[in-house]
Amino acid sequence: MADVIRSAAATQHVLLGRQSETDMIVDLLEAARRGRSRALVVRGPAGIGKSALLDWAARAFAEDATARVIHVRGIESEVELPYAALHMLFGGWSAEIDALPIAQAGALHAALGSPEGDSAAGGSSRDRLLVGLGALTLLSDVSASAPLLCVVDDAQWLDEASATALSFAARRLGTEGVVMLFAVRDHEDSHIGSDLPELRVAPLSREDSYELLAGRAPGLQAAALQRVIDVAGGNPLALIELCALISDSDQAVFAGDDPVLAPGPVSDRIERTFGARVRALPEETRSMLLTAATEDTGVLTVLAAAADELGDSLAALEAAERAKLIEVTGDVVTFRHPLIRRVVYRQAPLVRRLATHQALARVLTSDEYADRRAWHLAAGTAGTSGEVAAALESAADRAQNLGAYRTSAMAYERAASFATEDRARAKLLASSAQAMLVTGRLDAAQKLAARSMLLSSDPLTRAESAAVRAHVEQVRSSSSDACRTVLDAAAPLVRSHPSAAQTMLSAVFRWLTYAPDPGMIKLAQPLADAIAAELGSEASVQLTAGRHAALVSAGRFDAAAPLVRALAPLRKRPVQIGSPEDELANILLLLAVEDAHEALLRALELLRTCRERGMTGLLPEVLHRVALAQLGLGALRQSKAAAAEGLAVADAIGTPLAAIRLCEILAVHAAISGDEQECRNLGNRCATSTGEHDEHDEPQYTAHALSTLDMGYTRYESAISRTDLGTRPFHGLLYLRLAPNHIEAAVRLGRRSEAAERLTYYLQWATALGDNPAVTAVAYRCRALVADDEDAKDLWLAAIECHAKDERPFEYARTLLLYGEWLRHMRRRADARETLRGALARFERLGAHPWAERTRVGLRACGVTVFDGERKGGNPVQLTGQEATVAQLAAEGLADREIAARLFLSPRTVSYHLSNSYRKLGVSSRMALTRVLAQGRELRGDGSAPPTSDAVSQPSAHFA
Repeated sequence: MADVIRSAAATQHVLLGRQSETDMIVDLLEAARRGRSRALVVRGPAGIGKSALLDWAARAFAEDATARVIHVRGIESEVELPYAALHMLFGGWSAEIDALPIAQAGALHAALGSPEGDSAAGGSSRDRLLVGLGALTLLSDVSASAPLLCVVDDAQWLDEASATALSFAARRLGTEGVVMLFAVRDHEDSHIGSDLPELRVAPLSREDSYELLAGRAPGLQAAALQRVIDVAGGNPLALIELCALISDSDQAVFAGDDPVLAPGPVSDRIERTFGARVRALPEETRSMLLTAATEDTGVLTVLAAAADELGDSLAALEAAERAKLIEVTGDVVTFRHPLIRRVVYRQAPLVRRLATHQALARVLTSDEYADRRAWHLAAGTAGTSGEVAAALESAADRAQNLGAYRTSAMAYERAASFATEDRARAKLLASSAQAMLVTGRLDAAQKLAARSMLLSSDPLTRAESAAVRAHVEQVRSSSSDACRTVLDAAAPLVRSHPSAAQTMLSAVFRWLTYAPDPGMIKLAQPLADAIAAELGSEASVQLTAGRHAALVSAGRFDAAAPLVRALAPLRKRPVQIGSPEDELANILLLLAVEDAHEALLRALELLRTCRERGMTGLLPEVLHRVALAQLGLGALRQSKAAAAEGLAVADAIGTPLAAIRLCEILAVHAAISGDEQECRNLGNRCATSTGEHDEHDEPQYTAHALSTLDMGYTRYESAISRTDLGTRPFHGLLYLRLAPNHIEAAVRLGRRSEAAERLTYYLQWATALGDNPAVTAVAYRCRALVADDEDAKDLWLAAIECHAKDERPFEYARTLLLYGEWLRHMRRRADARETLRGALARFERLGAHPWAERTRVGLRACGVTVFDGERKGGNPVQLTGQEATVAQLAAEGLADREIAARLFLSPRTVSYHLSNSYRKLGVSSRMALTRVLAQGRELRGDGSAPPTSDAVSQPSAHFA
């Protein structure tokens, strides 16, 4: 195809002065022929030639009969219409969409307004990421038979929902043979991802400018030609339009006071040039042009109906067509350049613009035009209007149902400006604030919430707005201030809206679990009692558990036993699918009390439901709970795969807090395997994301992973520095989480009294948890470390007995290692050898390299010659991180399309990674791959070493 493209480029009109730009685009098109996908944003000012480059690429690509080109142009008046651009791009692909996975097909159908979406979406139409995944899979499927070029012009005017879906697809393309080209105008807001590769289009040189004009105005005097080139500044559109204007005006335009050539940006001069040409048209033509500019989809039937309302005629457009301002193709009128549309609209008197919008609102009566009608009503109405407010609110509701939250927020806010009463206005502003919060625009959300609170006297509306403001406070500054804000807002709701008050108070206790504040916990208790009195025992269970978890975080370890008792009813309750946020909180509470088994069961059920219903936005948090529970149970391979999948989703949808928590889990995996660089990289990413990095103090979320890393390498001083909270805010759950590492390191450094002090709190915790063999085993191990030699034996044996009841390989292996070292210290070398061999076998199966080496050192001290696993079995297979994750999911029995949906890749990219994995592993089928992983063969991905058999991390690693 390379020859075809370059031949096409040579035979068709060559773009003057654009050799480097066209060469770059040819390289992209050639890559598509080789099965590689690329995306490129072409950026520059209006008139610089972006559209010309995209048109050139489409013509060159289409010279290959096997290639396919699709295109869409953003329309300024449609930025408020969710999925308008996607509808233009994929609207005729119903059969291809039907072939997608059910959830993706339903989401796309619903986004495009197809009837099939009503039954197939299953709620997924609210999930913009699922729509993006559907677009990605659709592009992949369509390009399976031939390379595909997707051209998106004027992308700065794409509606946010479409731009999000297309940007998502562009970022995730890999081996499909798809090229996506976006043209974006400078100084315009754009929803196209800023992380995509970019090509800036430069002005033409003076030589190229002369050549461009040479054939267009041969009679132009040298002085006039020089003036045009000076004024145009290398902008091709300015050169052409100024040249045409000068010719038409017999060069009289060069009077010194002519406004067309007045100083200013080139785009302004182009607009003034177009303005002069529009003003030269007859009045009836200008009126009809205004209608076309106002409803710039240009559908002739709509324009004709509006013309009848206004007393105009479509025939008046002939003069504009002769003036080359518009083109009529089939049943659509298009402006030759978007700046012409803008000029026509801006030059029209306000009264005419209002009348035109009103006329269009009267003719756009069908359901498919409901959103357009609402926005035309708004643009055509001065002052307040209940009808306009209601129409915009309905449009906002529809946008929210499609997951277009920013469009929804804009519509709610605009509706508020038309509301006739403060109560209604406040409610709409509160809805706008909540939608804006979902988009991550915290400043805008906070301002909208503040405006709502100023207008409203309704407790529920004020509480909803206060919750938005509190969320922003909690993220940016102070959890305590956020808690106080929510408590003040929730109190008036206890009798009128107790469920809403409970939801708000549950959020407070979650915040206080992460950022303990004993005073605030005490302040919240009366409100919790009042809500429980209204709602009964069901609410009391959740609020009591939340309060005691917050107390434990605040260092009140005596609250542990009541927390365990409070959670008992949760174990009997089915998973709350209708309240996923509450269920996520409950799973964290179960993990906090080391009930990883129940937590995993509930998390997997919630995960299954999220996948079935396409609730992609919840996946990062749900997968975080799954990975955390699997980590606690020792299923390291599964835990790492879940965390990697969750991180991929979190990065794709932009949820940084969830990404930080998932990075923390992955850092623990890197620590166990001894991959110091990866462990530190993940920690640094967390620090950078939160802005909490301090060169003198490791952030709390890295303390456990890095202390585990240090313990594996016997760096006890370093481990102590991480497990001692020092000047950091006290966090009881973190304190307990770090206790086993701290106790062992302190004993090794001869600081037994310090170890005994930390042990006191850990034993209090273990006792409160009751019959929990895994925690009890670690407690016995820690007691044995601190005890005198004569008392230690029974404690070691008790620890091993508990491990046998609930074997979690990593912790079991750690206990065996320490027991073997103690046996060697007691000169029981034969027993020590047997025990250490058991530890070594477990560590090697887990890929816990530094721990295995520690064990080998102990065995050598017992007179046993041992080799490391790599010397015995060869080097581990080197897979990339993506290949390792794909291989793991394939081994679990997932098909390519299922893996693609989980990892937000196209099916063809998954196939590519899987074929690479087969080649590197020397297998040819999923069955053989499953056998490789079942045998514990180690796979390294991007320098890390994910364990390949079920294993365990610290039992206290469950805490979020």
